[in-house]
Amino acid sequence: MVLHYMPVGSDAATELLPTPEQREKMYRRIREFRGSKPIFSMDFQNDAEYVGGCIAGGRRYLHINAKGDVEPCVFIHYSNVNIHDTSLLDALKSPIFMAYHKGQPFNDNMLRPCPMLENPEYLRKMVKETGAVNTDYQSPEEVDALCDRTTPYAENWKPTADRLRESSKSGCRKGE
Repeated sequence: MVLHYMPVGSDAATELLPTPEQREKMYRRIREFRGSKPIFSMDFQNDAEYVGGCIAGGRRYLHINAKGDVEPCVFIHYSNVNIHDTSLLDALKSPIFMAYHKGQPFNDNMLRPCPMLENPEYLRKMVKETGAVNTDYQSPEEVDALCDRTTPYAENWKPTADRLRESSKSGCRKGE
């Protein structure tokens, strides 16, 4: 499993996010591994096509932090419920998880699956509409600050993601 840097916390350094060129290189390299190794290497950000979008929000996984807050993702620290006060099934029916469910997929381009990193307008809307609160106890931040920080990344990645999607659709998979 390959994970990309995620700019979580109020002091997160966005300059550590992969550039579009670095991310494309990772996309191509993982596909090379698959063609030459007897194992399916998984790239958390670039392989949403294999799972139909973002896997978070209870769709395929969720995160429960050390204090028991049930969060849609290990990287998205907003919640409406705590596992100490509710069942897991009821947590999955909480407003933030239902918003995730309704919003999936967050983008038709499976190279842009994340509501925080590639589609921050969705995360901002879901948190505000559901009244979810920040559950990052070490470095809390408002959703607007987080989304303002990830919007430039989303805008910079979009042209590369769109080009890769188009080349994939047209069958131009050489070198991928």
